[in-house]
Amino acid sequence: MKKKETLKVALRKKVGKEIIKFTSGIYFKDIPLKGLFNILKKHGLVPLQEDDTEWSGMLSGDAETVIFPLASKDSEYTDNGATRYIPFTNAALYLQWYKMQSGKYEITTYVS
Repeated sequence: MKKKETLKVALRKKVGKEIIKFTSGIYFKDIPLKGLFNILKKHGLVPLQEDDTEWSGMLSGDAETVIFPLASKDSEYTDNGATRYIPFTNAALYLQWYKMQSGKYEITTYVS
């Protein structure tokens, strides 16, 4: 079994501030996953799917909340040919969106 990982509070706060700055006061024409994930990547973090592989997919709908478990890029390992990561026990990316009548999205997101 792989060792459990925790995200340091200072890094969580730093990433959280960047994400809030990226989304505050802006209405997006689409859900800005690439921008959000680039912020995570810049700090060595990886958003995960349920099987602990890097998240890939798309989001849809007019309003929803999604929680992405996070892991350190350094926790990467191979299991049965799949690249997996050890998720943090104390951190995830929360993303909520609402599509307004204008067609633009209001985004609320944070790292907990």
